[in-house]
Amino acid sequence: MTYRLHLGPSIHAIYASLPDDGRRDIGVCLLDALADPLAHSAPYGVDDGIMRTLAHGTITIAVLLDHENKAITVVQIGYAG
Repeated sequence: MTYRLHLGPSIHAIYASLPDDGRRDIGVCLLDALADPLAHSAPYGVDDGIMRTLAHGTITIAVLLDHENKAITVVQIGYAG
């Protein structure tokens, strides 16, 4: 089952402010993770299966996984470009 994606207004503002390459890398990370977030992410600190990191190209994203409700919430975006 595909997960739903949640971006709060402040996270969306960060996304919208990035150049095209950063926005593209975020798209790649999140679209891959929606189908199987554990397979397309790495633990963020302790591997609790809830707080995870996604990375591609110039982007690192911290997310919270809600397996019960099939949701991914982006909590932080890092851009190294």
